Amino acid sequence: MSPRRISFCIYLSCLLILISSAGFAAQETGAPDKEVVIDGRYVHDVGELWSHVTNWNLLGSMPGTALPFSDAPSAMWPAGSGDEYLWAAGLWVGGVVLGEQRVSTGAWASEFRPTEAPGDSIYPTAHGAPGGTRYPWPDADDDNDGQEDEELLNGLDDDLDGAIDEDFAAIANQHFFCRYNDYEPILQETNPDHNPLHIEVVQQSIQWSSPLADDFVGYDFTITNVGVADIEQVYLGMFSDCDIGPRGVASVAADDLAGSWVGPVQTADGRWVNVQMGYMYDGAAVNPVDGYVGWVLCGHTTDPAGVDAPVEPTVRTFQRFSGLLPFEQGGDPTNDAERYELLSYGTEHWDPDVQPGHEDDYRFVISSGPFAGLAPGESISYQLALVLGAGLDGLITNAAEAVAAYEGVFYDRDGDPANGDEHQVHWLLAEEAPVSAATGSILARALPDGAELTIRTNLAAEQGLAVVRRAGAGVSEQRWASSELVPDGGSSREHQYRLVDRDPAGWPRVYELVLEEDGWTQTLDQVDLDLPAAAGLALSASPNPFNPMVNLRISLPVSDRATLQVFDLRGRLVRTLWDGPRTGGAETLSWSGVDQAGRSVPSGIYEIRLETARGLAVERVTLVR
Repeated sequence: MSPRRISFCIYLSCLLILISSAGFAAQETGAPDKEVVIDGRYVHDVGELWSHVTNWNLLGSMPGTALPFSDAPSAMWPAGSGDEYLWAAGLWVGGVVLGEQRVSTGAWASEFRPTEAPGDSIYPTAHGAPGGTRYPWPDADDDNDGQEDEELLNGLDDDLDGAIDEDFAAIANQHFFCRYNDYEPILQETNPDHNPLHIEVVQQSIQWSSPLADDFVGYDFTITNVGVADIEQVYLGMFSDCDIGPRGVASVAADDLAGSWVGPVQTADGRWVNVQMGYMYDGAAVNPVDGYVGWVLCGHTTDPAGVDAPVEPTVRTFQRFSGLLPFEQGGDPTNDAERYELLSYGTEHWDPDVQPGHEDDYRFVISSGPFAGLAPGESISYQLALVLGAGLDGLITNAAEAVAAYEGVFYDRDGDPANGDEHQVHWLLAEEAPVSAATGSILARALPDGAELTIRTNLAAEQGLAVVRRAGAGVSEQRWASSELVPDGGSSREHQYRLVDRDPAGWPRVYELVLEEDGWTQTLDQVDLDLPAAAGLALSASPNPFNPMVNLRISLPVSDRATLQVFDLRGRLVRTLWDGPRTGGAETLSWSGVDQAGRSVPSGIYEIRLETARGLAVERVTLVR
């Protein structure tokens, strides 16, 4: 018997025992299921991706088996097509407890389960539900106790105020809550090799019907150590076994291809996000379905110092393996030590893409970490999205929208411009967010035949932005609508636009960035431009692309204070090359591809900004290592 069939038979036997022990409450309206939800009723189906979820971490419905939930859409795309892109997926959590490596998984092994409490079920909600208001909508403190969203939608009095589910965050058009753990007694009865980490997981899954966001389902996991021992060297991962093909048609299991993709991507609203994902697609010789399916990392707990967690959300490794081989030859892991080995692999073990002609029964796992430790009572979070798209390009485009949806929208809630937009609302589409605490800045530099403007704002141009040149001595009034603002990079929290005024007549000039909404106009920023000499401000880079060093030639028309800085495409400062007074004229500085701490930065596109009181010059460079 093949390794895949042995693994499947063992897994299915344990699963059937587990399911046979699951009881049900009566099915009257409003009566929650008791224990394991196994009837396939919870399916994300408001978008183009229909996907089944459970309250024991199985994601997908295992099409083709005789399990009670297997008729539910697993990861059907487009909606109603009958084409399935997932057999089963599940969270992997690995750690070291008392010197022993342990991994709890939702698939293949079924090592999570809700408690036996009758109300420990899946709770559905959606934006606008009573008790579910969240910022930036008014009255986000639903119960008026001075806190926002202190409850989970779980049938419990989380904040011990005598009320149940009265102040939680209801997100998107479809939002499911559930929780489970890895230490219920039945788990060890059905799987004697299972050694729990003693963790509890709160799972939230989120879907929109919006055309820009209907090809993915977001997953937000909070993992808490509810045991008495520290969990050290924690890794988080998502496992996926796709078996892509039409539902109800006998398919060859060994006809999929797998790969990974990492890089910056610009979203439809002009933001730049970092896409990191593993994916699979159909390699069938006859009539393959044309979609690509992937898991993209959206976020996880971070540590700016890089001690307790990675500095930023990062996929540590991509590992693919075959169900037709033993582990030593690239097949399925069969125990915790092998699973932990896969989770903890670094980039040096990152598996290459499978090329056409080498189709197989692949599965893959992406992982993040390490998280240095999880003491009793401590939690970490992990956010991903299951994404579908037409071809690899379509998948990458939709994955970027999923990352942007998780990164959400930033707001300046305390009104202090010194700390900027300090409040981040996750899982919020920019298009659905009400305009609140709108901010923006405008910079200008003179050109020989006019002026160039750079606009930075937390709003998309189409939300009502405009630029106005005020009338003055020898200058007529001019207005530029949002459609005339040219996207010019930006980040997940800031849009950037460029505008060139080609009118050479009249100085000084006053430009205003305004927000026009519902018949009123708000000025977000103003800049006075009265020194045509700024037309001499210039910046150029060579060689470009470069490795290991790029020469930056700068030119200032007059002596001035200047900053020369390097940013990544997400708008984060990488290194300051100069900040202080400089004499007028031209000179050359260099950047050797290191950050502020002297560490080498990865290959990619970086933005060099030369800025003075008289204007801004920008140049993009490409580092190729």
